[in-house]
Amino acid sequence: MAPSSLAGQARVMMQVIYNSDHYYVLEYSDQHAYELVDKRSARGTLFQGDGAAKFMQFMRIAVCEDASIEHVDNFLDSFDVLLNLRVVH
Repeated sequence: MAPSSLAGQARVMMQVIYNSDHYYVLEYSDQHAYELVDKRSARGTLFQGDGAAKFMQFMRIAVCEDASIEHVDNFLDSFDVLLNLRVVH
């Protein structure tokens, strides 16, 4: 799609803020949202609003405790029950 055809449409800005062998965490800054994707199960969830703020607060705490990939992945494992959206490649 040519850039000029995007005039008047919302653009989604996405940035990968965490990437391991098991997980992606994506930030959608324009929407104040975060997406957590489990690469193994090809499932994810989207946090928006207050949920996004709390998720990022807990993510920062987990990283401050121990920034190793193993620790952060263990933290993200606790969100497994929320990964209800199938990821299509």
